[in-house]
Amino acid sequence: MRSTAGRPPSPRTWRVGVRLVDWAQGFGNRIYGGILDFLREGHSFELEFVQPSGGDLHPALIDENWEGDGLLVFRYTPTEAKAWRKKGIKVVNLSVEQPRRGAVFPRVTLDNLAAGRMAAEHLLGLGLREFAYLHDPTRNYSSERLAGYRERLREDGRDCRVLEMASSTFAPRIRARQNEQIAWRLMAGLTTPCGLFAKDDIAAVIAIRALKQAGHRVPEDVPVIGVSDDIVFCHSTTPALSSIRFPGKQFGHSAASLLQRMMSGEKVDPETRIQIPSPGISVRESTGRVELADPVVTRAMNFIRNRALDLPLDAETLCREVGASREQLRQRFHATLGRTPKQEIDRIRSEKVGELLKRTDWTLERLAERCGFSGGDELCRFMKRVTGTTPGEIRKSG
Repeated sequence: MRSTAGRPPSPRTWRVGVRLVDWAQGFGNRIYGGILDFLREGHSFELEFVQPSGGDLHPALIDENWEGDGLLVFRYTPTEAKAWRKKGIKVVNLSVEQPRRGAVFPRVTLDNLAAGRMAAEHLLGLGLREFAYLHDPTRNYSSERLAGYRERLREDGRDCRVLEMASSTFAPRIRARQNEQIAWRLMAGLTTPCGLFAKDDIAAVIAIRALKQAGHRVPEDVPVIGVSDDIVFCHSTTPALSSIRFPGKQFGHSAASLLQRMMSGEKVDPETRIQIPSPGISVRESTGRVELADPVVTRAMNFIRNRALDLPLDAETLCREVGASREQLRQRFHATLGRTPKQEIDRIRSEKVGELLKRTDWTLERLAERCGFSGGDELCRFMKRVTGTTPGEIRKSG
């Protein structure tokens, strides 16, 4: 028999349950990838998911009777919290929301303030002057996103109209009908063109349907953006929905790491909250084209967006395309956007380059060739001048 003396003890296998809500599956399932990445680093979890199998597997039930070492849960009840704490089960809450009474647990959440700022930045870039936010005042995450949205708009001397629709207070059997009726009244009263930020993708789908009923075009009259980049909701509506991406892998890895520390005996303040920033926006048709008050500026903006990654676009080509002199175009841009045509060309081009930096592993030389620069050095100088940051810093942030 071989001796085990001197060998390090085998790592303990923790029994861990994961529970999301059904409407979060479209984006929340990305969390699992981050959990699995954490396990590949050498940590040992025996995972139990609340995941339907069509009856092929015995259904997992995670409630106050569940037994195990740790839980990653998207919301919970006071009764569950009391039972889990009594059993010594460690819990990480994956939602901003917490019960109004009873135990609270450490949280890992999206950075909602930053998400709101990101939405405002995107809509401001479309040249809009009017803005709105579809808000559920009973949800903390909605209030946080509104705060970030307003904060960024006010930096440009703008504000937003808050459209309240307290969906979570409606009984499930009448909720859809109530949402439709309220949303139609809210959308009918918008002054267009107006950028609309919805608290999440589901609310954005409701908004798009109501806007059509109210006679508004999306995106020409009202560009719409949501949060979570839920593959089902974003692609099953027309036009396809632009949305702030959910950082699933980073989210899952951070939650699993925090839970591991807690199960290993580390004392973690129950008020702890780790906020994960979004990696960016998936831009789709719902914010693709806006008709501004000045038709010449509208044509110019659309031309710039279509040509942003071609060979450098100069003012002379732009003037020829829209049928205006350089001075006329400069005056119209300044009156409509508060920027010159050159500034707008550079801004949109830098956005496109930044997106490629975040979403690809291309070398700077390949990016430069794709984006019409003479080389990596010129691309670096351009991004530093326009954005104040280097390509390396932009890539790291994504």
